[in-house]
Amino acid sequence: MHWFKDRPDEGDFVVVTISDVDTNSAYADLEEYEDASGLIHISEASRSWVEDLTKEISEGEKTVAQVIDVDDDTITLSLKRVNENNKREAMSRWNKEQKAESFVRDLQDSLDMDEDEIFDEVVFPMQREVGSAFHGFEISTAKRDKLDEFLDEDVVNEIQEVAKENIDLKQEKFEGEIELEFSSENGIDKIKQCFEDIGEGVEAKYVSAPEYSITSWGRTQELAKKRMDKATNQIKEKADELNGRFEFSRA
Repeated sequence: MHWFKDRPDEGDFVVVTISDVDTNSAYADLEEYEDASGLIHISEASRSWVEDLTKEISEGEKTVAQVIDVDDDTITLSLKRVNENNKREAMSRWNKEQKAESFVRDLQDSLDMDEDEIFDEVVFPMQREVGSAFHGFEISTAKRDKLDEFLDEDVVNEIQEVAKENIDLKQEKFEGEIELEFSSENGIDKIKQCFEDIGEGVEAKYVSAPEYSITSWGRTQELAKKRMDKATNQIKEKADELNGRFEFSRA
């Protein structure tokens, strides 16, 4: 499935298929972008010295590259700047978007939209706002409010129905309570700073001063707890930095 952008940004990790290789360079098709290809120079192929690029990579090979430059004519790619974690994340994103293609076809039928409409009005907005179309389907039940922010109610209802038929939407939940307060006059602004960008799958809500509830979700209890630990540690660090009082307890 193609991406909402025509071209990647510098620094992006992209899934590529090697289309042509010679001694000093290679061309690769960018799988997530229509009609986009990039150039890999021999100096960006490996962390070790390479004499002949044809002995390092092969035509038809699928891998992950980092975009190191984008101009009007050429997208320059690097293989040596990609670590195993970068590769896993990029391939996982691409594989999930491939899987989401069948979901999109089902959604297209249920909404009676043509291909251009479904991409422009549903798929591309999900990619922009929540990271991928697959993730949009994945969170359609547990985090429906995220989709309601930028999609019509009827569209979200149909996304939920397609997701229920195709994805195991069971989510483990982890809940906790936070006490957070500041003695300074601009305490409200500092509290907002503490709760900014607390991570995917985590939600904090005001209860009554100085109490807040916090909930994390994950496919497993371990993942839900990991997200909770990361979020509460981040909030505590920010509170300490701003001279606030922070306490956390399991609900």
